[in-house]
Amino acid sequence: MEEQTTEFYVRFLGGFFLEFQGRRIKITKNLKQKSIQILLILLKAGSEGVSRSQLIEMLEWEEGQWERKLNNLRCQTCKLRRLLSEFGFPKGKYILASKGRYYFSLDYQVKTDTGKIDKIYKKLRSQPDSDSREDWLREIICLYQGEFLPALMAEEWAVVENAHYHTVFTWCLNELCQILREREDYKGILQLSTRACQIHPYDQWQAVQIECLVAQHQYQDAAEISEKTNKVFAKELGVVPFQREIEVPPGFDKGAKQEREVMAQIMEGLSEKEGHQGAYQCSYPHFIDICRFLMRVSQREEKKLFLLLCTIDSGSEKKETEQSENSKMQNKQAEQFSSILAGLIRNQDVYARYSKNQFLALLTDTAKGGCRTLLKRLHQGLKEFEESEGLTVELEIQILNTRSRKEAM
Repeated sequence: MEEQTTEFYVRFLGGFFLEFQGRRIKITKNLKQKSIQILLILLKAGSEGVSRSQLIEMLEWEEGQWERKLNNLRCQTCKLRRLLSEFGFPKGKYILASKGRYYFSLDYQVKTDTGKIDKIYKKLRSQPDSDSREDWLREIICLYQGEFLPALMAEEWAVVENAHYHTVFTWCLNELCQILREREDYKGILQLSTRACQIHPYDQWQAVQIECLVAQHQYQDAAEISEKTNKVFAKELGVVPFQREIEVPPGFDKGAKQEREVMAQIMEGLSEKEGHQGAYQCSYPHFIDICRFLMRVSQREEKKLFLLLCTIDSGSEKKETEQSENSKMQNKQAEQFSSILAGLIRNQDVYARYSKNQFLALLTDTAKGGCRTLLKRLHQGLKEFEESEGLTVELEIQILNTRSRKEAM
């Protein structure tokens, strides 16, 4: 039989609750009572406890002699012990004083959401280069459920704690959002900022929401958040945070939901920019889709498709090793080759980069004379590039949509 845990778990952020062995212990008294505040302070402190003088200072008793304040503390701790019995706490000794410090209990451990945040935050600050940094940021953001003990926002000690955890949450959220911005993960940032708006609606996380929506071309949603936020802030705080309206491109305004305007928007997005020259360049995944589609079309129209493989050969192994150490030079050569290839094949052809030194081209037809004539023309067109860069370009053609004979040179 598994041994049951002998520890309390306390949540302070976003509302208070206390559990022991999975059972919720209900505090039936007002949290503002001095005796209950003593309980909360000691639960928060855990095994470290709180010094007597600090506890008296946190409870903010009215001005008076030290003995009177100390007597008040003794009276409230005695009252608290009786209350703990009424609340159904497990058997044990609670609210202990030892060597000038007060403790909740020496029989049971206490774990808290704030304690866990403090522990992770300490690692974040001391290990800035850790591979676990993003996980730690996410864990703190998940643990943070809102203000520290909202019912005690008039108590100075609770205000101090609230400011601390609010700052930690904001710092972690800003850093995680920056990590996701570098990946252009605006969907992830939007989820985080939306939750932040729910917890702290006046921290202007709406600006981050708007940023993410605009980046994802959800202009209408961005405009609605801006308008709604301005109304709420103007009513509650007397300020308007977003003075400028969201610039909504044509086709994304309120009328964009009508079918004709949607189609016009789609047609505009499909059209290439004016002045395009040479073959059509795309990424390799898109190249695969285009090939598969045109292979289907060619079966009906009985047109041949040819796949051209271009390999940039740097020569000796020594030279290749030298080039691998200079990736910038390799990329520059690949970019030069890409622009040359686009001009050597035709507008209706498609090409893509396959690897660091290889390109693929889909040729929808060949010129008169067939593959040999095409390869000869390509070699001539690439001669100057090969000589200037000290490279050779190997060309190979495969008939793509027949059972196939390989023609190479």
